[in-house]
Amino acid sequence: MPSTLATLFPQVRAELLRLLFGGQGVRLHVRELARQSGLTLGTVQDELKKLTAAGLLVSQRDGNRLYYLANEQHPVFPDLRSLILKTSGLRDVLVAALAAVKGIDLAFIFGSLAADSARPGSDVDLMVLGTASLRTLAPHLRRASAELHREINPHALTPAEWSRRLKAHDVFIRRVSKEPKLWLKGDAHELGSLG
Repeated sequence: MPSTLATLFPQVRAELLRLLFGGQGVRLHVRELARQSGLTLGTVQDELKKLTAAGLLVSQRDGNRLYYLANEQHPVFPDLRSLILKTSGLRDVLVAALAAVKGIDLAFIFGSLAADSARPGSDVDLMVLGTASLRTLAPHLRRASAELHREINPHALTPAEWSRRLKAHDVFIRRVSKEPKLWLKGDAHELGSLG
């Protein structure tokens, strides 16, 4: 099934937007964009020109190299970044990583990324509820972290432990329960049924 981003935009544009708006927060050289996207250099260059002309990207020259980065001053930057984080980039990578792990009932991102207040380099705060342990999750999350160029800060609890800590007014669990969430598996209704 194609991703939402691939449905909304042509493949080349979707891939470049994913790489440049998907939370990496770094400037990328045109050859690096071609390498990471798997697209030809000419195709990438053509699309970069269009996105730059539209004001969505800015370019910076460093010696003989030309780097591109998302234009954070563009009025649609927050919305486009949010769309990409929710439909591609971060979400897709983590959903794929967690799909290979048994024993996950619910999983969500919380913190600055879910609240759309992340900065370049912000880590990914991940909550996993089920029987999967941090040891089981670790190799899958290491690969996801490398792909996303972000540190992943996982928390793994059983549903019973979540419920017990919530009822005991655990400050961390109560804060997480009230914060915005980017759902990877399950939904708010299922989480609410644990409390």
